[in-house]
Amino acid sequence: MEALQANKIEIDHSLICNGNISIESGREGTRHLLSLADPPDAIFATEDFTALGVIKELKEKGIKIPKEFGVVGFANELFGEHITPTLSTVDQQTIGMGQIGVKLTVGHYRKEEIDHHIKQKIVLEPVLICRDSSNRTKLNK
Repeated sequence: MEALQANKIEIDHSLICNGNISIESGREGTRHLLSLADPPDAIFATEDFTALGVIKELKEKGIKIPKEFGVVGFANELFGEHITPTLSTVDQQTIGMGQIGVKLTVGHYRKEEIDHHIKQKIVLEPVLICRDSSNRTKLNK
């Protein structure tokens, strides 16, 4: 929403589906979005399992991914590169988070490299991983 607002794009709340992180929630959200008078041609899911539900629902309805509809998930779950089409996703760098967490914890116990009175803000930028589920140019040729 912040990105839309920053780019002066009006937020269409009918395109936002609330649910839980599950395959079924992805399927339900997809059914809702496809029922709209002006349905979208892509979905950004809150998590890869939700995106898997989106893909399953689209395939069941005979909608070609990505030729007719794009799908992007979030988390970079391992299965994403092994399904058809492979899933575009945002890698939230969980391995890096774990490495930093261990370093901070070990440093705390060793009392090295950490001033316990100073709060640290560590930001790991997410990484977009483009795969087939959102790559219309590759598959439309």
